[in-house]
Amino acid sequence: MSAIAKLKASAQLLAAALVALAGAAVAATAVGHAIDPEHIGLWSGPEAFFFGIVRGATVHGAHQLPASTLYIVAVMVVGICGFVVRELLGFARAGLARQAR
Repeated sequence: MSAIAKLKASAQLLAAALVALAGAAVAATAVGHAIDPEHIGLWSGPEAFFFGIVRGATVHGAHQLPASTLYIVAVMVVGICGFVVRELLGFARAGLARQAR
């Protein structure tokens, strides 16, 4: 197996891990919102749009979007991340299997 092929497969596996981590973080935000809806959620404002935790004052005038929006967006993001991870893992496995022969 050439070094470039190994590097490509490793990069695909790393990308899959990062996308999976992003999906897990969004899912954790949705679960956290169910526990502490005052501070955890989907925030939007003129200079900010993010999932996460806000303690104290809001960030740059950001306000929390409704919970229904958070849950719908979280399901969509986690689903898309799942498909992307599946495809990246498939490409990495195929590349490793092709080079192993």
